[in-house]
Amino acid sequence: MSTNHTHNGFSRDNEKGSVHVAEHSPSSHQPLAPTQPIQLSPAQYERLFFQPGGGPRSNDLSNPRQFGNPTAFAIISYLLALTPTVCVLMSWDGSAPTSLTGLIGDFYLIGGLGMTIGGVFEWVLGNTFPFVVFSTFGGFWLSLGVLFDPSKGIASAFPGGANSPEFNHGVQFYFTFWAILCILYLIAAVRTNVVFMYVFFTLVFTFSFLAAGYRQAGLGNTAMSATLLKTAGAFGFANIVGGWYLAVVLIFAAVEMPFSLPVGDLSRFLNKRKVD
Repeated sequence: MSTNHTHNGFSRDNEKGSVHVAEHSPSSHQPLAPTQPIQLSPAQYERLFFQPGGGPRSNDLSNPRQFGNPTAFAIISYLLALTPTVCVLMSWDGSAPTSLTGLIGDFYLIGGLGMTIGGVFEWVLGNTFPFVVFSTFGGFWLSLGVLFDPSKGIASAFPGGANSPEFNHGVQFYFTFWAILCILYLIAAVRTNVVFMYVFFTLVFTFSFLAAGYRQAGLGNTAMSATLLKTAGAFGFANIVGGWYLAVVLIFAAVEMPFSLPVGDLSRFLNKRKVD
């Protein structure tokens, strides 16, 4: 049975998931001529949201014509925190690991706060997967800010400071389990698009080499540690290439450019799990 509701000129067919816009005359409340339904194809929706399956949720909150798209905001917050971090890891322009201290504000207020806000609004829109991804990475940047914040004195709590084996092995496990989490996200991204998969694929190696670098630092192999951290930076650079491409796609889609950039839609790659 199809249920129709009319409110403020919008007629919604709940069963078909379409929205009809009805025009009213000034002297009458009777609709004159309904326009075509406003619908997003899975490919169009995928350019705006990374919800697996490509289709909007059953409620109207996922309609980008009514609500802003938080995905672009979260992605850009992620990039503005990761891009300078990658430059430091690769020792560009004479930077060193201690240069990360200069990025504390970026970790807290851009990466951490920005991605957390983006994740919350993805939750409001009913997009579970982007909500989980953005919120957890918001926590990542906040925790990284605490780790390198001189005022917190995390490293100084150990006898050898940042060179202490205990400190470095602790950070090693921190990055190890982020690599494992990104493997999970990579598998889930099979239901989104190729570029999103690429982002998680490169993140797995970024976190893996970070973990290996801190392990070698804990073992006292300073030269090997520096090499592994630079390698992590190289994979991080590959990651931000895909990330900035996603940002361009999202911004162009938001302003309705007359052309679209491909992301490799995978929303129909695997069939949905049937609910009994």
